Amino acid sequence: MSLSCEYVNFGSPFDDSDADLILRSSPVPVPELVGENRAIATQFRVYKLILIKSSLIFKRLLSETSESHLDNQLGITRDNSDNLPVLCLPEDRDTLHSLLTAIYPTDVVHPQTLDALLRACAAARKYNMSSTLALFRPYGIRAAPILTTQNAFRAYALAFNEGLKDEALEAALWTLSLPQTIETYGEDLSIASGPALYTLWRHRENVLFAIEIGIQECTADVGDLRGWLSSSHGTHDSCPDLGSGLRNQFINSIKKLTADFSSMSFPKLIETMPSQGRFQCKSCGDHLQLDLLRLFNRLERRLRAQVEQVHLELLPLFDGSEEHAPAPQSSSEQSNNFGAPFDRQDADLIIRSFDHVDFHVHKAILGTASVVFEDMFTAPGPSPGEQGQHIPVINLAEDSKTLYCLLTAIYPIDCSIPETLEDVLSLLIACQKYQMDSTLTCIRSLLKGRTPPLFTAPNSFHAYGIASRYNLKEEVHLAAQATLERPLSFDECGEDLRFISGADLMRLWRYRGQCTKVAKNCISQMKVKEDIIRRHEARSGFLYDAGRPFVTGWCYDHFLIRAAVESSSKLITDRQALEIALKKYRKSHDTVYSPTNETRICESIRAEAEEILRAAIDAVDVELSRSS
Repeated sequence: MSLSCEYVNFGSPFDDSDADLILRSSPVPVPELVGENRAIATQFRVYKLILIKSSLIFKRLLSETSESHLDNQLGITRDNSDNLPVLCLPEDRDTLHSLLTAIYPTDVVHPQTLDALLRACAAARKYNMSSTLALFRPYGIRAAPILTTQNAFRAYALAFNEGLKDEALEAALWTLSLPQTIETYGEDLSIASGPALYTLWRHRENVLFAIEIGIQECTADVGDLRGWLSSSHGTHDSCPDLGSGLRNQFINSIKKLTADFSSMSFPKLIETMPSQGRFQCKSCGDHLQLDLLRLFNRLERRLRAQVEQVHLELLPLFDGSEEHAPAPQSSSEQSNNFGAPFDRQDADLIIRSFDHVDFHVHKAILGTASVVFEDMFTAPGPSPGEQGQHIPVINLAEDSKTLYCLLTAIYPIDCSIPETLEDVLSLLIACQKYQMDSTLTCIRSLLKGRTPPLFTAPNSFHAYGIASRYNLKEEVHLAAQATLERPLSFDECGEDLRFISGADLMRLWRYRGQCTKVAKNCISQMKVKEDIIRRHEARSGFLYDAGRPFVTGWCYDHFLIRAAVESSSKLITDRQALEIALKKYRKSHDTVYSPTNETRICESIRAEAEEILRAAIDAVDVELSRSS
């Protein structure tokens, strides 16, 4: 249900009666009036001249030849109010207020929160207001305590999403003080894209190495610190030994300092140095003082030079864009016919792939297999894709390899299944896109018997990321199960981070936690059941195996220990790990039981546990995105 919007004027200084333009903020629902479906938008009465002077984009928007596509691109609509033209902008009231105070002769209203700062910077960048952007950046990052170590990851993700490279780079530096783990980033992962996570991972790896290089260069510069005494002490060239531990003390201090790069400052260096730079010369006994300010300046220059070089190399990664959709095809580009069996003369439709390959097909077959194509063919009006040819042509976004496999699955010919993970996922995505449910089921059934399996531990993170993006539920589940055989960390995901959004990474983390919980419960229940059986046998005067009560308890305890760090039934009950643990126990404890008998009992328990755990973990579902 649409909201009825009420317009309110902001007031002074944006209420001049001789203003020639109104800027209107995005409407905000009024919580206390939700039942009435009302919202409020704020209007600022401004002067076109001021906007034109401060922004090239507003100059284009307010020109007589303003392009309508620019309005659409920027999310702007137009209206009229009080005989004045109105630009309805997508920015909120506070963002517009901050922007306008930055270009008007009035006190600047700086954003006071991280989110507000980044919204203001994004708007200034969007409207090409370079002076405003330059005004907000240093204030938010250095002058006001808006960017902190605690919100650094959120700041990075928001800045990256808005294409604010400078802010993203600055925030990325602050994240160095935090462990790069899912637990550390927490719920803020939900706003991070795959490219953002990948870029941050690459940034940390390179910057930490650059910091190490900078420290090495600095320590080489300062030597034994003889030339870095305060001016009142000279250089002490005649003293053979100033103090052997002094250099090591300085090196250890700057390593501690750079471990928290976000707070690296001269006062922090003084706090970090145990003696705060004061020491006694071992040769002459003089009490000396290091020139810590000069030392810190040298360190900072070395580190900044190294980090800036890394930033220049990584800058292309900070574009903040996801993988782009294929560009529209040029109708003038020459296409080629695929050939048999998709070249029949009785075809009544051509579908053209993204790489300009034509398939001559039949509407009846496509319409039967696909709800999307059926709706397209039965909709009133001219035939879809009509291009003045005898047979209508439809341009599709899929490549020829995917379309060929798709068509073989719905035509009465041998079905062609792709060989690679990427191609199989592309085929499944196309089936889902065109609502070809029976075809999707058929392809999945053919994949189940595939040897080797499609989803393996090495490709699991890649597969999980792509399947999650397109909400392929069955494939998400299979890929998530395969990831259980690998640790879940940023370093382990590595290059595959490009394909996994932060929200999907968080869902995978929760799924693994649930698998761990289920595994522990299963093992505990098996142990309790075994104890009950043995107690019953003991009361009955029957003892099947003297060694079994001890071995079974130890075995289940071993699996519980494994389940604390592993989520896969295969890894929890790993035979080699069990044998190694049993050998270690035998060496440290005297047992009266036969090793062969113990091994036989453990193997029996292991096989049973693996089967039960596999079934239990298979039943754990993976949460999909809300859009699914």
